[in-house]
Amino acid sequence: MIFDIDGIKIDIIDGDDRMVAHMKDGSGYEHDSLVAWSRMVQPGRVALDIGAYTGLFSIIAAKRGAKAVAFEPMPANKWRLDINARQNKVEVEVYALALSDCEGVAMLHYNPRVPLTTGASLESGNVLHHDTIPIRRVALDALGFRNVAAIKIDVERHEPCVILGAMRTIVQDRPTLLIETLDDDMRNEVLELLPQYTVAAILDGRNTMFTPQ
Repeated sequence: MIFDIDGIKIDIIDGDDRMVAHMKDGSGYEHDSLVAWSRMVQPGRVALDIGAYTGLFSIIAAKRGAKAVAFEPMPANKWRLDINARQNKVEVEVYALALSDCEGVAMLHYNPRVPLTTGASLESGNVLHHDTIPIRRVALDALGFRNVAAIKIDVERHEPCVILGAMRTIVQDRPTLLIETLDDDMRNEVLELLPQYTVAAILDGRNTMFTPQ
């Protein structure tokens, strides 16, 4: 499926992709967040897509001239992401890792009935996610990224742990952040972790843009 995000043409394979299904049925998929992301990323600087799913945010970043880095631990999602990147003729550096606040092996919870699941999480609260796979998790700070201009985090309520593991990178580069915050309590929890940041916008009712003060 080919669609336009803020003047960028993106070609995403639609088979089993829930994101594309939302677009096809007219309900849309985080349009305001995608436009905001396309303007957050900067040519020549690093854009981190944490919880990349099938690669839409990563591909937008790459097409804007950023160094796109994606983190996607679900094997099927990563496989599709790699294909989508090639189809769009862009380079995305993809890590089959989950980001958190520590290093080690963890169990990723997911719904086995969804081939390309958007809801896999290190958190175990969703009753539909009754299958697990072992994955490697690391803290972003351990990976040594520099020159980071933008970070998007969508990891199904594990966002605070990702932030804790990324504090050195955030303090170092002061990137703009786009973080899934599903309710006010979660938004406030994230904001408490980022005292040098302010809420710039709440987008699509579920994502918050945080900018450095």
